[in-house]
Amino acid sequence: MNSSNQEFLQEFCDKQFSAVIEERVKDIISHYNDSPDTYVFVEGPRWSTLGFEKISTGWNGYVDSPIKVKKIQFVEGPKGRVTEKMAWIGHIINMTVDINGEKKEIRFRGTFVIGKNTNDEWKIEHEHFSQPASDPYGTGDWLKEGEQNA
Repeated sequence: MNSSNQEFLQEFCDKQFSAVIEERVKDIISHYNDSPDTYVFVEGPRWSTLGFEKISTGWNGYVDSPIKVKKIQFVEGPKGRVTEKMAWIGHIINMTVDINGEKKEIRFRGTFVIGKNTNDEWKIEHEHFSQPASDPYGTGDWLKEGEQNA
């Protein structure tokens, strides 16, 4: 990936994450494509949110909740690919939050799929934040010791 693409991916994430930390809900929402097809896999407790209006409602609820994001730090990434009209951004982050006065650090893997809208602005089309399940198949890791990436 060339350095201008890397800078673009970093800048896009930084803008979204700073808006979340500062609870600037209008800025958070402005990063999403205003479409009924915009699709978000939230980190929980719901599985997903479909459509810009519901995503907007979700973010308004989030900033009004007891969850206060204090810091977001990259552990890995952002990595991705940029084409003329679409891009994807993947990363692993540590998020420091305050929940009712209790500090907590949570690690998430995240992905933004972004596309250019009719005004040639980059907007989130799909977002996915989650944590790996401990052993969803009950068989352990299928990679042998030393073959894992991380």
